[in-house]
Amino acid sequence: MLSRAFKDGMKDLFPDPEERRRKEPLVSELHLRLGYSFSEVVITSPGMEGIAVWMHSDRIQKRTFKRILGSGCLQLALRIGLKALKTMNAHDEYTWRKHGELVPGRHWYLAVLAVDPKHWGRGYARQLLDEGLRRVDRDNLPCYLETEGEKNASMYRRFGFDVIDEFVAPGSNEATIAMLRNRQKA
Repeated sequence: MLSRAFKDGMKDLFPDPEERRRKEPLVSELHLRLGYSFSEVVITSPGMEGIAVWMHSDRIQKRTFKRILGSGCLQLALRIGLKALKTMNAHDEYTWRKHGELVPGRHWYLAVLAVDPKHWGRGYARQLLDEGLRRVDRDNLPCYLETEGEKNASMYRRFGFDVIDEFVAPGSNEATIAMLRNRQKA
């Protein structure tokens, strides 16, 4: 489902369409496996029309080789390939550094929001955001996310997010849009 939702989202990592088709699901699985143990995962229903992965800043952990080994993801990482892993690592290091600079205090991080394309336009993104943002608001914390493209940024603006930075991370040709929703109560 993640691979369909982020269709062609890894063109920079895997320029060859056939390799991308084979490896996009592996990268998605790696991200989920490494993030699942310290995240709150919300799905739309057992039909898995969409998924959101929310992380509290107190529990965020970077993807490292040691974590890959400890999570049992070594075989998966090897199938992705060393060159792609190095590119992903450079991208992640830069993005994590920017994340820390932009939002140094306690916050929630929306790491993933994905809806299967066959279910786009049916309110699943709203459902996932509403559920997660209720928790964010209950905790009285800001929420940070990164996205690509004006269409995505426009959707997040409707939920109270503002653009706080734009940058191009290593291994990418597209700008990452950093957004923050800060509805802290006085």
